[in-house]
Amino acid sequence: MLKKYSIPSLMLLIVGFIAFHPELAFAQAGSFDSKVNSITNLIVGKILPAVAVFGLVYAAILAATGDESSKRRMVLVIVASIVGILAKFIIPMFQSAI
Repeated sequence: MLKKYSIPSLMLLIVGFIAFHPELAFAQAGSFDSKVNSITNLIVGKILPAVAVFGLVYAAILAATGDESSKRRMVLVIVASIVGILAKFIIPMFQSAI
């Protein structure tokens, strides 16, 4: 019985807090923007290329062992790598549109 009322009351508390602190709700603080940009740069600059290389190595190992689905996986990894590399150009385009 307590759980049934605790979730809506928690949601009401959160909405009430955000209503009285709109700067948190709209995330207009300068530090938030810089954190989002640094996370985006980390993902696009370091994590995506590393995952792409590991994916290509994994698909090459599967091809060397004679797996029939390795060609399809290699094509998918290459397409995902291209999209990941183009993300450096796509993300700023969307950011400037907003």
